[in-house]
Amino acid sequence: MKRVLAPVLCLAIAACATVEPVPTARPLSQAHIEAMGPTRLSVTGNETGVAKAWFYTEVNGGGGGLIGAVAGAIAAAIINAAPAARAQKQADEVAEVQTVEALNGSLVATLKEEAGKTAAGPGVTFPEILLTYKAATPGEMDDTVEVTTAYTLSEDSSVLRIVTTATYSNKTIPYKTPYSFTKAVPKSETKGPLYRNSFTYYSTPLPIPTLTPELRERLIANIKESAKDASGALPLPETTEYKAMQREIELAKDDKLTPNETSLFLTREWLRDDGAMIKAEVRRAQEFVARYVILDINRTAIPSLTGEDELLETAADQRTVRRIGKGVETGSYVNSAANVSGFATYGNTIAVAKGTVTYIKGIKAAAAPKARK
Repeated sequence: MKRVLAPVLCLAIAACATVEPVPTARPLSQAHIEAMGPTRLSVTGNETGVAKAWFYTEVNGGGGGLIGAVAGAIAAAIINAAPAARAQKQADEVAEVQTVEALNGSLVATLKEEAGKTAAGPGVTFPEILLTYKAATPGEMDDTVEVTTAYTLSEDSSVLRIVTTATYSNKTIPYKTPYSFTKAVPKSETKGPLYRNSFTYYSTPLPIPTLTPELRERLIANIKESAKDASGALPLPETTEYKAMQREIELAKDDKLTPNETSLFLTREWLRDDGAMIKAEVRRAQEFVARYVILDINRTAIPSLTGEDELLETAADQRTVRRIGKGVETGSYVNSAANVSGFATYGNTIAVAKGTVTYIKGIKAAAAPKARK
């Protein structure tokens, strides 16, 4: 289980307010593109697979020193036990149909296919594409475009979000900001990669089920099923797990579905037909990433904080590819479905499949003897 940490608050609010924002995207200059030419590309091996997002509820002990802290910890354990177990089970189930090994292998293959289309062209090309696991070889790679991707199923399991970040660094070519500042240049603009951009894909949202008496009964049955241990037994009375299950059952009796409850039904959709739907969305996302990473790294336009989104592509099903034109994300790419009325949420925590954790540990263990030589 991984926890997402909230951003650290600025110690000096006034100082934070005076830092001039700049776009996250960093394009190459024409001189950089010409200097790079044929360049190695490394797919950073994803180490979490399709992670399952969920919301961890913090509980304040309400004062009282140690007693309050202990009471808060107990309450947090009860409140979060069922959502945590549910998210873990769903991550494990998804990993059975879409393994982390398959995710990484297909992205490498898709990038190679796309790179082959421009192999003889001018600008930055990728004659060599490899897979690198940071668990085995940590650290930044020099003179290499690194592509890192995260796959996350939303809290309610209605949307699969795939976010890719591409970067390029070269020790012999320090980054120089193309922006002018009224005061000192921010520290973030004095270092870092020569090139950086992000590419985000949102799957077509699954419809949220309507709560009916029949669906409520199915929900309660699912809650009990999720509470069972590996041997199929329900938790014993007075245990934290039992209290958590009872709490979830009581919450299920209201007139609305929470994102966590909705995930019980929608995760099933992703698992149908040996994960056909999730595999199709991953394939489409990786094709988008491969195409636009190769196009964007040869684009020199400097992003501006003020502008408008640019529509780059509209598919037959009205799915669009946009280049963001406003704010710090300007210059980044978003591929999303048409006519989406709401937005999925991604909690503050993710569950990683046990099989994925074991697989990555194996890669790290295999690399250890080589590192000692």
